[in-house]
Order: sequence, then C-alpha cells, then structure tokens
Amino acid sequence: MKAFLCWLGIVVLPMVAMAQTKLGEAATIESVQVKGDAVPGGRVTAVVKVKLAKGYHVHSNKPSQPEFIPTVIRIGTVAGVKAGNISYPEGISERVKGLEKPLSVFEEHFEISFPLGLSAAVKLPTSVPATLSYQACQGAICYKPQDLKFEIPLAASK
Repeated sequence: MKAFLCWLGIVVLPMVAMAQTKLGEAATIESVQVKGDAVPGGRVTAVVKVKLAKGYHVHSNKPSQPEFIPTVIRIGTVAGVKAGNISYPEGISERVKGLEKPLSVFEEHFEISFPLGLSAAVKLPTSVPATLSYQACQGAICYKPQDLKFEIPLAASK
C-alpha cells in the first residue's frame, strides 16, 4: 500500500500541477504600480509589469505581419477616471525557424504604461479594471489568444 501511495504521489501530483496552466497561458501580471499622487483633479501613471513563462514570446503591439495578433491593454471605465495614450515597449526582432520575416515580439519581462487623469469629482479609493490581450507562441507555434484581467488600484493620497 505504501508503494502504491508513493507511486501515486510521484506520477499523479506532477500531472495535476501541469494541468493547472494550459498551453498558451504564458503571461502573468508581475505588478501594477501607480506613480504619482492620486488626488481629485490630478494625474497618475500606471506601470504594468508583465512576465512571460520561459520559452514563450508574444507579438508586440505592432506585429510584423497584419495576420499576427498584437499584445494590447484595454482599460475599463470608472467614473472620474480617464486613461491616456498607452505606451508599449519597442518590439524585439526575432527570427523564427520556418518563417521568412523576423517577428516583432515581447519576451520574458516587459512594461506597459499609461496616464490616468482623475476628475475633480472622482471617488477615491477606487480601482480601474483592465485586460491584457495576447497570443503566446513558442517558436512558430502559436496558441489560442488569451485575455488576462487585472485591476489598477487607486488609493487616495494623503
């Protein structure tokens, strides 16, 4: 019986751990930082740090081919908060075996930032919903596009 339980732990537990992450679910939000003082009538900058699982890349926000799916952030709406232009990093040029042209990709870690204007009537604290949309690839193999939802916390500055 002990041998069976030991075998079960060695074989089944790793399979359960692997099943928790599906192919293509390669991005995680490492952190969301809000720079500046969140006060009514003010302006802050949100910095979203994204981490990709080892061996994956995602197409940049300006893919090298129109048929490739760009990585983008969509900012939700909250009364009294207005998002400005989103700033993405430059894509890295990567040659992939089997493809003629190099790809414009993000790898490992990257940051996306954008200003948030706060109206004089904004109710703080609040949080702004956001979604990172991306398609993860390993070499020339790309997986189903993903939407990763997260929140941008806006605490009232003192």
